Amino acid sequence: MFEFVRKHNKFLQVVLFLLIFPSFVLFGIQGYNHFTGDGNLAAKVDGIPITREQLDEAQREQVARLEQQLGPNVDLRSLDTPQMRLRTLDALVREVLLQVAARKQHLSVDASALQHAILQIPQIAALHDKKGDFDVQAYRRLLAEQGMTPAQFEASVGARLLQQQALGGIGDNALASRDVARQLVEWRMQTRSVRVARFDASSYSADVQPGNAQIEAYYKAHLSQFQVPEKATVQYVVFGVGSLGDGAQITPAQEQAYYDAHKSLFQTAAQRRASHILITLPAHATPAQVAAAKARANAIAQQARQHPGDFAALARKDSQDPGTAASGGDLGWFTSDAMVKPVATAVFGLHKVGEIAGPVRSQFGFHIVELTGIRPAEHKTLAQARAQIDEALRKQAAQKLFQQESDKFSSMVYEDSRSFDKVANQLHLQVYTASDVTPQPRSGDPRFDPLASPAFLQALFGKLSVRDKRNIAAVQVAPSTLASGRIVSLQPATTLSFAQARDRARALLVHELAVQQAVKAGEQALAQARAGKLQPAWGPTQQVSLAQESASALPAPVVDAVFRTDTDKLPRVLGVRLPHEGYMLVSLDAVRHAQPSPEDVRSQQGVIEQILGQAAVQAYIESLKKQYGVKILYNPTKQAQG
Repeated sequence: MFEFVRKHNKFLQVVLFLLIFPSFVLFGIQGYNHFTGDGNLAAKVDGIPITREQLDEAQREQVARLEQQLGPNVDLRSLDTPQMRLRTLDALVREVLLQVAARKQHLSVDASALQHAILQIPQIAALHDKKGDFDVQAYRRLLAEQGMTPAQFEASVGARLLQQQALGGIGDNALASRDVARQLVEWRMQTRSVRVARFDASSYSADVQPGNAQIEAYYKAHLSQFQVPEKATVQYVVFGVGSLGDGAQITPAQEQAYYDAHKSLFQTAAQRRASHILITLPAHATPAQVAAAKARANAIAQQARQHPGDFAALARKDSQDPGTAASGGDLGWFTSDAMVKPVATAVFGLHKVGEIAGPVRSQFGFHIVELTGIRPAEHKTLAQARAQIDEALRKQAAQKLFQQESDKFSSMVYEDSRSFDKVANQLHLQVYTASDVTPQPRSGDPRFDPLASPAFLQALFGKLSVRDKRNIAAVQVAPSTLASGRIVSLQPATTLSFAQARDRARALLVHELAVQQAVKAGEQALAQARAGKLQPAWGPTQQVSLAQESASALPAPVVDAVFRTDTDKLPRVLGVRLPHEGYMLVSLDAVRHAQPSPEDVRSQQGVIEQILGQAAVQAYIESLKKQYGVKILYNPTKQAQG
């Protein structure tokens, strides 16, 4: 846990910032009043419209947030699906419902409550200078980096506070039974001893020899498995930020202004490298536990100071931090704000490599720390930062130009709907041609290849596009990236003939019949074992635990069956069908119980209370839907069909 906090401190702050301020709460109810008719609506809440454009914008921002959190290697196609759009729409509906409830209940947020909430956010609380005065300019810069003005940001926080008032603390007071929590923990901590006997389909495949008539009958009954999807030859153009800013003329005055407004970007905070030895404390430690842990930490600290060269060995032997003990307690390089505060204070209070501090107490326990490296703060001059500044200014220029020209791109692909020559010439774009394009996205990054975008392909293979073979309306395939395409020729979906599909049909039929034989053999073996006539060839004993289910070599359905089985009389033999694989016999031989700690039970209570609280909130939201009326108009299936 301590290692996670150290490595992901910045990440957690960014996630917190994004979660607190979702983009679509900035506009309030009045932001939902602009629409162009019911055909353009995604939903209505108490008569208030949510447009398709607002849903698209919220979905794009949701995908951008997830991409930022999950990293550049995430598959963007998995983040933008019809199911995810429905979840985004549900979130929008919830936002508007709570705003409606707040308005009709005449709720309000006063200035002092708003200010207090804003100052509770760590990034903003840190904007006080050494004298304790709030740095307003730094506040504005921070918001500008998030693409927000102070008014927008404060409106979003106010909207969030109003929503909290509208919820009225529902879900905060859920109470979970301690006995139920204990039973759940005990159940999850159980270890069950099992032996298994496998009846795999692969063992029976050689015995299956279907005739030509059987294969043909299988083919006719499963024609959908032998379809070749429609394919198209398409043309498309992409208009993105790309190199739009390459020709921007940047003046020294612009560079100086950017440098003055973003000085924090060109400063590197002082860093320290340290190692630590941790003696842990439970979450609600008793005075006796605290005293015992502190005494042990003091003894280790004394050893470390007497033999400083042995710090790493002591950490490997005595540290209770599983993330760093094996590496001699090494915490790596960190800044003062990227480390647990008591540890950071101790480390940054040392001046020479090799010095030792502690024990110091944190929420994790007692730490003995050794300073192992020092990197002073650095500050780039304007000359040193010029290349970085010029790149940022060119990106700003490109973004501005994109905003100016994107409407032109959208209009031109619509007006000249049989060709991309005009838009390509005027905006200096390349017209691409691709063959064998199907409605399924191909691998790639939609920012550079729109054929990897589900939204683009849904529009391209829509009913009107297929019929008319005209340019589709511009689709945003990625942030600041638009694309339009046109079907040049289309090969409709076809079904392979029996002659073409015979080998594949035979392989599928053989596997299906082999699975049936494996299941039949397994069920016969189960009956014999339960009757005491013949025991199968059991494998070695395995230990199975729900707490370590992911580490189990057994399939999930088998683990599930083992823990659903009554253990009053053991051993007990059970059989489990494995879809598409065969059958497995399991002998449940013994159960070993574990004694959960009070901390484990309290943690489980917290989980149950969180689930109960979420259920209460959802029930309240459902009641608001009935009270105010919600009509969902967005249909992802119809949208995909054009």
